[in-house]
Amino acid sequence: MEQLVMRWRADDATMPDEPDWGEFVCRTYSGADEDKEKWALIIKESFGGDDWTKESFDGCMNDHGKLENDMMFIIEKNGDPAATLAVIPHWDVKEGYIHMVGCRPKYQGVGLGTRLNAAAVRCLLENGLETAYLTTDDFRIPAIKSYLRAGFYPDIKDESHRERWDKIYGIIGK
Repeated sequence: MEQLVMRWRADDATMPDEPDWGEFVCRTYSGADEDKEKWALIIKESFGGDDWTKESFDGCMNDHGKLENDMMFIIEKNGDPAATLAVIPHWDVKEGYIHMVGCRPKYQGVGLGTRLNAAAVRCLLENGLETAYLTTDDFRIPAIKSYLRAGFYPDIKDESHRERWDKIYGIIGK
């Protein structure tokens, strides 16, 4: 099934506060193999499958545009990788693509998605990006709720999308 698309506009946004990471550390991608391995672990546990490796990192992370190291976030707790998100900029149209958002199961439910989305919106605004989009799956209800709180909204392309969003809104009580 085709993924759902969500969009964001700077015109509708306000700068979120800097997230309080508490016992977690948020840092940007260093470009080192160690960070690729941490990314692979996060994504493998978030999405499943064995395709996520440090060797697959470059192809995956650059398949929607060029990754900029300071626009990819890695969240850790005591050095243990917890979550990740990247903003892939398309400077020519001032648009960002929110890419490969993942959180390891043992760290889910503690608000990392909300904090990562705030960091992403801050990144978009600080870099002068006027719009952004992301793709997601219908079953990723906690992620969708977090995206909605961050100011993303559904991009309804056809009637099947409207039906899918109606079902999602029924689940989340919106």
